[in-house]
Order: sequence, then structure tokens, then C-alpha cells
Amino acid sequence: MTETNFEGLSKRERKELKKKLRREKEEEAGKSKERKKTAKKIMGIGIIVLFVIFIGFFLFQEMAKNAPDPRGSGTIKITSEVKDFGNVSVGKGTVSTSMEIVNEGKGKLVLTGLKSSCMCTTAVVIIDGVESPVFDMHKNPYWSKELEPGKTAQLKIFYDPTAHPELRGTVTRTISIYSNDPSNPEKTVRINVNQVA
Repeated sequence: MTETNFEGLSKRERKELKKKLRREKEEEAGKSKERKKTAKKIMGIGIIVLFVIFIGFFLFQEMAKNAPDPRGSGTIKITSEVKDFGNVSVGKGTVSTSMEIVNEGKGKLVLTGLKSSCMCTTAVVIIDGVESPVFDMHKNPYWSKELEPGKTAQLKIFYDPTAHPELRGTVTRTISIYSNDPSNPEKTVRINVNQVA
């Protein structure tokens, strides 16, 4: 507040001017208090926001540590996705072949089932010497098995030419392998057969 010159003012005018100056001073003090309160509120809100951001960042880091491999919980790879049986005779009956299923991911690969494209083709998975139920085109029992990172399983495929005894020539069948691999939840392999008498 600036120096006020009271000279030349009557007693009443001085009194009024002093009152006015006092009110202005009180108002200024009140405004100053309000500004301080507002600044404290803003600072408090800022601290809370920073705390929430910090907690959020910490939780995100923890979730990222525990998250599955970005390539998927497991990553399925088949060593040879196509097998050629060559000539298969109806008279000699069922033939079989094997493929390896490899978990190339950092997380567990959960195999959940198989399905063939025809009743003449069936398949099983063998993990650590334990064989799954038999799967075919219609028979798909509930089954689930984990394959640890870097581990392999055996996919055994059977072809029965007597399912179509009259068929001759080239035959192609597929087996779908279902898993938790997010980029490849249904992996398909193929067999080729030349069916003869």
C-alpha cells in the first residue's frame, strides 16, 4: 500500500479514507490467503496425481514382468509340416508317421486338441511318454497338456486306406493342432498319400 497524504482533508474525510484503506488492506490479505489456499490445493492435487502416476507405472512394470512372452504364451513350431507317405496299399492297412511339435516361446505352450479333415485320418500327441486321446474328424475329446519352453512333443498321425477302399490316386489330409499360441492358435499340418490297391 502506498503512502497516503492526509493533508488538506477534513477529519471526517480522513476517517473515511482510513476505513477505505483498511478495507482494501483486509481484502488484499483475504485475497492473499485465498491464493495461498488455492496454491496448497493445487500442490496437493499435483502430489496425488504424481502418486497415482507412480503407482500406475509400478503396477505396469510388475504386469510387464509377469506377462507372457510377447510372441505368445508359447510359440508352436512343427519340424516338418508336410509328410508324404508315398504309395499306400488298401491291402496293407493303416500307416503312420510322426512330426515334432516344438515350443519355441518363453512361456508354456498349452495344447488343447486336434482335428483331422477326414475320418480316415487320426492323430495323437505324446508328451513325456504320455499319449493323448485319439482325435479325428468328429472325435474331439476334452484334453489339455502343457509343453514347457524349449520342449518337444510327438504328433503321431495315422492314415487308414480301408476307410475309402475304392479310392485310388492322390489323397491329401490335414490335421489341425489347437494351442494357446496367439499368433497361431490353429496350426495345420498335411499328409500326402498315393492310395493303391
